[in-house]
Amino acid sequence: MDRPARHRRARPDPAPGRRRLALFDRADARRSPRGDRGHRRGRGEERGLARGPHHRPERLRRRAAPRREARRARHGIVARKKARVRLVDTTFRDAQQSLLGGYLRTEEIVPIAARMDAIGFAAMEAFGGATFETQLRIHQDPWEFLRKLNKATPHTPIQALIRGQNLVSKRNFADDVVELFVKHAAKCGVDVFRVFDPLNDLRNMESSISAALKAKKKVQGALSYAISPAHNLELWGSLAKGLVNMGCHEIVIKDTSGLLSPQATWELVTTLRHAVKVPVDVHSHCSSGMAPMAYMAAVEAGAEVLDVAISPLAWGASQPAAESVIAALEGGEYDTGLDLGGMWDVQHEVEELKRRHIEHLSPVADRIDASILRYHMPGFMLEEIFHELGVRNAGDRRGEVLDEANRVRKDLGYPPLVAPIRQLIATQAVYNVIGGERYATVTQELKDYLQGLYGRPPVPADHELRRLVLGREEPITIRPADLLEPQVETARQQVRKLGFEPTDDIVLIHLMFPSLAPGYARGPQPEKQDGERPTVRTAPEPAEAPRAEPAEPVAVAPSSQAAEFDVEVEGEVFKVRVSGAGLAVVAGNAAPAGGGGNAAPAPPKVTEGTVIAPMQGLIVKVPVKPGDEVKLGDVVAVLEAMKMQNDIVTTVAGKVLAVYVKEGQVVTPNQPLLNIG
Repeated sequence: MDRPARHRRARPDPAPGRRRLALFDRADARRSPRGDRGHRRGRGEERGLARGPHHRPERLRRRAAPRREARRARHGIVARKKARVRLVDTTFRDAQQSLLGGYLRTEEIVPIAARMDAIGFAAMEAFGGATFETQLRIHQDPWEFLRKLNKATPHTPIQALIRGQNLVSKRNFADDVVELFVKHAAKCGVDVFRVFDPLNDLRNMESSISAALKAKKKVQGALSYAISPAHNLELWGSLAKGLVNMGCHEIVIKDTSGLLSPQATWELVTTLRHAVKVPVDVHSHCSSGMAPMAYMAAVEAGAEVLDVAISPLAWGASQPAAESVIAALEGGEYDTGLDLGGMWDVQHEVEELKRRHIEHLSPVADRIDASILRYHMPGFMLEEIFHELGVRNAGDRRGEVLDEANRVRKDLGYPPLVAPIRQLIATQAVYNVIGGERYATVTQELKDYLQGLYGRPPVPADHELRRLVLGREEPITIRPADLLEPQVETARQQVRKLGFEPTDDIVLIHLMFPSLAPGYARGPQPEKQDGERPTVRTAPEPAEAPRAEPAEPVAVAPSSQAAEFDVEVEGEVFKVRVSGAGLAVVAGNAAPAGGGGNAAPAPPKVTEGTVIAPMQGLIVKVPVKPGDEVKLGDVVAVLEAMKMQNDIVTTVAGKVLAVYVKEGQVVTPNQPLLNIG
């Protein structure tokens, strides 16, 4: 039985020295409910509850202030000036990307944004991130959208999200590309650049930050929040100092997984405020249900900026609702100063937008998923893993794959689970479990990661894994972008050869999304009628590389069995059913249905040296031939599956005795590829 409140007050602190939430230091904290002898009105006023026109909330603040200031002094924190908490609206960038897949169009966003201009948000995040690619895939012009939005919101700064040296893509670009992109975005209307790196490698953020400062724009340095043995308060404080030394005007805690608890938020904000003297912004998602509580702890600890979204596109995988945050802070020390009265019409219009795009609403994203707290993985990562297991009829192996994902993350040096790293880890975990042997199949992205081409992880990757995948190759120690030659002028020449005027709009799109650039340059395309859903939130696409053409046409034998494939063409996904997939035969006249023709050759016998396909996919390369000598870890085939090119490596050394497949051939799970003896 729990002790009465009077005994709880007398108990010693079970964790002396631990920082607590400010609400524990209020005048009425932990008092006995019988202590007021029924004077409910007085107790309500003391707790800051409204009791009519004569309510005086400042009484609560006067009583709590001495203890709060004493606590701040103990922790070496300078008391914050009496500045209002500022709110950044994410409705038309992160919110709509998280819930609707980024499907809102320019003509839908701009009129509503114009009415939101009078609300008083500190900024409106509406550009960058995955929405840039999404706009291209649904035949929208991201640059023209930015220009129109800038014209419609003269009083509200426009904010853009940039993934460091990746900009709005999934691979690194040379410094001249970064400088041109930032300069052009600033010219088109961006006022605030929020820069982050999936690994928190400050070297990958330096060029973007420098370019934004050169454009005389406000810069926020964002820290990708993660929970791991490598991520401690000392590390966060050091990273924040590094960003401020680069010139960042604000520090952002970017919690894309919704893992920030109130206590962790309090400690982290307190640490950052002690480490740097610039405002701290907290960005979280409601995926786990903790974001509203984390936000309250954040403002108690001294955060000055919170990210929110208009309520119809809030909650779930999105941010907390702007209306709820404004109402929660209204009338107190952290009042935002924003008027709820001016938001109801906007709320209604956003509600209509959501209803119009209800077919694009992700059922997984539009809810709270408490399993995030169990596995410490973002909801989208769980969704991707479950989808891939479902495709392979392996749904009963979820627990194995989730445990394996945590082991893979440890092997890679505890990177934050942020795109594109989370897709890399999810894919490798599926391969390791379904294939039956860890790292028997590795993706090109994993190899690039271990070579250091993504940047420096929080702690070094496992040495044995690196030796297995890279062999004698050593990972780079320099900044990945230092390996790249300037790219802009070459891209301008390529655009000219395609027959288009090399404007900055087209050149930048050609650099980042070359397959989409011709369609963009030709102008608006006819509207699709089936309401296709963009696929930019799924696993990362393979690096830009020409696909291997089949050496010769391959016929497929008829079969009662069939395989289903998801085929993506220009952003649209089609389901294709292929009979007899993987049964390659020599092209020739068909045999009569009743038999009489030569039967298909018997499948090769699987021996100790047989390399088999870990999953269904397309063989794009076979770099070995019979007679070649191979060593442990050598790549003997490249299989394309799950939108990624995967290196099939040998786990034995010896001579290649036979190769059973050809480039361009579709293979099935466990199909023999070659034999090594």
